[in-house]
Amino acid sequence: MLPSALTGVFFSQLQLPTGNDLTHRYGKRRFDDADSRSKAELLDELALNKEVSEKSTAHLLRELQVHQIELEMQNRELREAQQTLEEMRDRYARLYDFAPVGYLTLDDAGRVLEINLTGAAMLGLERENIVGKSFGARLANGDIHAFFHHLRQVFRAPGNVVTELRIMGRDGEVNYVRLESAAVLSEARACRTVMTNITEQKRMALALQQTRTEQEALLGAIPAIVYYKDMNLRYVTVSQVFAGFLGRPVEDVLGKTDFELLPHELAEDFQRISLEVLESGEFRAGMENRIMDANGNTVYLSTVLAPFYNPAGNIAGLLGVGIDVSRLKKAASLNQELMLQNRTLTQNLYSIQESERRHLARELHDELGQWLTAIHAEAQAIGGMLDDKEHKIAASVQAISESASEMHRVIRGMLRQLRPALLDELGLADSLRELVNQWHLHHGGIACELVLEGDLDGFGENTNITAYRIIQEALSNIAKYAEADQVSVQLRREAGETQDSDAMLLCVEDNGKGFDPDHVSKGLGLLGMRERAIAAGGEFFLFNTPGLGVRIDVRLPLNYQIERRRK
Repeated sequence: MLPSALTGVFFSQLQLPTGNDLTHRYGKRRFDDADSRSKAELLDELALNKEVSEKSTAHLLRELQVHQIELEMQNRELREAQQTLEEMRDRYARLYDFAPVGYLTLDDAGRVLEINLTGAAMLGLERENIVGKSFGARLANGDIHAFFHHLRQVFRAPGNVVTELRIMGRDGEVNYVRLESAAVLSEARACRTVMTNITEQKRMALALQQTRTEQEALLGAIPAIVYYKDMNLRYVTVSQVFAGFLGRPVEDVLGKTDFELLPHELAEDFQRISLEVLESGEFRAGMENRIMDANGNTVYLSTVLAPFYNPAGNIAGLLGVGIDVSRLKKAASLNQELMLQNRTLTQNLYSIQESERRHLARELHDELGQWLTAIHAEAQAIGGMLDDKEHKIAASVQAISESASEMHRVIRGMLRQLRPALLDELGLADSLRELVNQWHLHHGGIACELVLEGDLDGFGENTNITAYRIIQEALSNIAKYAEADQVSVQLRREAGETQDSDAMLLCVEDNGKGFDPDHVSKGLGLLGMRERAIAAGGEFFLFNTPGLGVRIDVRLPLNYQIERRRK
């Protein structure tokens, strides 16, 4: 059912038939002669009027139902619009209060008229404790003047005014904010302000500035060439030393390429290497270049190139570090020359030593040997002239003869140590066989294997004596210290690419106890072997395994003396 007021409204809008309509429809004459009509006619007319009334009522009901449906639809639309409006209001409120920035309304005196929850959190207070109070009360010392200058600018000219200020946080820490304000176009002097927390950005900017300051100080003080290039291989940062090396101020180097700063050939070389590093992503070290500096001096630079990356992990450019190694190269050259001189002196020393040993061996053999032979012969002659009664004299003669023989044996041993006779007469191979046999006779408990491979003839005297002395000293050390029961001596000729590059390979290995590498030996055996090998232009390698033995490897070039004479 509709309310009566609404029913009246709808009835007023309906076009119901009136008396005039009826008169028009049925004619005036029927009313005039109602009295003359019969009862049957009147009943028919009443039935007709009833039928018309029922039809009008049905039509009215249909109209009312239609209007009722329309009203219900309009009411539902109103409710939906009201709900949408409330939701929009809630979303606006949430957007306003919980936006990632602070929203404020300030008057011209700097008092806070409105503020959202985010802005209140930035100021470190509840909203009710901020509204109506001066915004400047939350500012750090020294920034109040900047804030009021900001307000004056807002009300003085149209447009947005931006200022960065420091505010005191909830725990007393200082935070940085950016205020962006615009005046409200109304009679009241007020402005809308957006407050953004830029503390992290500010700290990052300060840290970046500090890093740049430190980098500039480092580049200004470091005694090396340091530079950064972008992906186009233009210098973006250089050290003071690099700029001074080029004879230019730093500002004149930035933005330029190698082709604008260096000789064309050198620039092409740098360009090629730089592109290789950028493409491969691998650093390049140990590059040496000979460059003329701004003063015309020849300088040797040792350079390291490496790519550097941006935060996304992509290559952003090239870092180069160069060191002037001119003095080091001069020192290395001098050291090399001194080393060569030392090896020459050592080689000469060993040559003189071998010459003196040869001379001493000859003197012992020629002089003492003859005298001992004469003494032995004389003793034998005297013994032959004695009879049985002179047994005491015979005993003395026999003692003299035996002593002479023993001295002769000792001298022969000394001669082998001083100068192996077979080395001059038969060569290195037979001399080593004799050396190993004699050593085994005196150290029968140690099995000694000698392996000779390849053509071992035709070596120079220096090579032969060096190999012989190294093997001799190695066997002596094994007998004294190794406590081994097996020894292997190997000697072979290694063919090079050319005949002049042939080499002798020597190896002496035992299965003894080895030695403690931390224990400094008081002897000169190993040192002497190493010096002999190096003096002959060779290489000396020592492999020690405590408890398992020692192996000595020596490589001697066969043409070292020829190369030395050519130099």
